[in-house]
Order: sequence, then structure tokens, then C-alpha cells
Amino acid sequence: MKYVGKKLLTMLLTLLLVSFLVFLCFTVIPGDPASARLGTEATPEAVEMLREEMGLNRPFFVRYGDWLLSFVRGDFGESYDYEMTVGELLADKIPITLTMSLMSMLLIIVLSIPLGLYTARHEGSWADRGIYALNQVIMAVPAFFAGILITLFFGILLKMFTPGGYVSYRRDFGGFLAYMFFPSLSIALPKIAMTVKLLRSGLISEKKQDYARTAYSRGNHTGGVLYKHVLKNAMLPILTFLGMTLTDMIAGSIVVEQVFSIPGIGRVLLTAISHRDYPVVMAVIVCLAGVVILVNGLVDLLYQWIDPRIRLEAQP
Repeated sequence: MKYVGKKLLTMLLTLLLVSFLVFLCFTVIPGDPASARLGTEATPEAVEMLREEMGLNRPFFVRYGDWLLSFVRGDFGESYDYEMTVGELLADKIPITLTMSLMSMLLIIVLSIPLGLYTARHEGSWADRGIYALNQVIMAVPAFFAGILITLFFGILLKMFTPGGYVSYRRDFGGFLAYMFFPSLSIALPKIAMTVKLLRSGLISEKKQDYARTAYSRGNHTGGVLYKHVLKNAMLPILTFLGMTLTDMIAGSIVVEQVFSIPGIGRVLLTAISHRDYPVVMAVIVCLAGVVILVNGLVDLLYQWIDPRIRLEAQP
């Protein structure tokens, strides 16, 4: 319990630091929300009046403290550009990006684990070499370029979906999931290749350990040793990798949303940055950082639960 308490405290402090740094960055970088809102032809008097109305003339720490207290209460402020509360805006957009991220993670797990097991079990075979070579190619393909290729092949040539024909989850949830499969696949593909490579290496390394050799000597077949003994230990680095992958997936989703014309958090974030819509930018970045920190913390706790050696090291 003491380890869990320390981990939660570290996560909260990390999130607080992220919020402070983001708030500081958008205070010192060039650009003014009042000028962006009024346009280039606004008079200095009108800009100054709007700055006063928006509270931008107050001291930095006063503004940050007010924002932090409001954020903790669940009040994310009001968007300058969308003319609605940031909470309402996020409630509409988060399900889109969240669905894409969850589908990507599901594809990574469903496809990479069987492929990793297969290549480790048939080490040195033609199939193993072919999958390894294909992995090397796929790992070098960025998510946005994979999205372009998927759009070209599945959308334009095979006509399995309409490029740019996003379907709202509020109107047709089944059509929404069908459309989101392809951008999710474009995000997942490079991660699938990396996960297969890591899992294969881990399995091959673990099955050469003494406990695996003992299991073989007792008459267990290769599949039984891999599934019952080796896989658990080989999955520990994979859990850490998947936690770290979430950060890349979020960054990739921002770009992929542009390729597939998806009105998710990524598009909102880019629009808010260009329009200096700081309440939206702050809320999106801090929420995304919170998700990443939470997932990584859960992975650490799961890692500790799986590996007894970590539990012993965590004890005072």
C-alpha cells in the first residue's frame, strides 16, 4: 500500500508540473488571444479592453491559481473560439479519439501476441524470416503515411470505406466503428511490428533460461512451455512498452485525424493552438497528459503485481 501511495503522489505531482509548464508556455510564446479573437483590424484600445475582460492582465500566478482551482472542480472554462464551455466541447470529442485509441490498442494486442508466439516457436523458419523482414518495413512507416496508404488501397481501390466520409457516433454507432477501424489500423501497424519484434526476442531469450529447460526436461511440449511458463515473463517488458506506446498513439491520432477527416481531439487541439484558444488547449493537453500518466502508473502497478521481485524491492 505504501508503494501505491507513493506512486499516486508522484502521478499527481507530475500532472501538476505538466499543467504549470503548459500554462507558462502559453503565457510567454508570441500571440495574444484577444488580438486573435478581434482580428488584425482591431484597435489597441479594443484589444486592451478585451484583455481586461478576459482577465489576461492579471498576474501570472493569480491566473494559474484560478485556472487550477477551477480545473479541479471540473470547470475547464469557456472556449474563445467555439463559444461553448470546454467541458461540453471535450465531452463531444473525447469519445471519438478514445474509441480510436482503444481500437488501436486492441489491434496491437490481438495481432502482435499470436504473431510473436508463432515467430518464437518457429525461430529460423521461412515464415519467421518473412515476418521479421515485413516488421522491419512496417516499423519504418509513420502512422500518417500508413493512413494515406490505407486510404488509397482500402478506400479508393477496394472501396471498403469512403475517404473523408466520417460517420458520427451519435447518428450511426455501427457505421462510426466501421469507419474508425481504418484510422485505428494505421496507428496500430507500426506498434504491432515493434511489439512482435520485442515479444519474439523476449520469448526466445526466456525459453533458454533454466526454468524453461527444466520444463522441457519434464516432457512438456514447446507450445505448453511457451504458453504456461515463458509467456508470462516475456510479457513484462511488453506491458511497459504498451504503456509508453500510448503517448505515441495519442500523438499519432492527432495527425491521423487530419488524414481521415475525423473531428476528434486532435483537430480541436490544432485549431485551438492556431486561434490561441488557451482554455481549450490547456484542458486538452492536461487531460491527455493525465491519461498517459494514469496508464503508465497502472502499468507499473501491474508490473509489480506480476513480478514478485519488484514487490520485494518496493518494500522498505
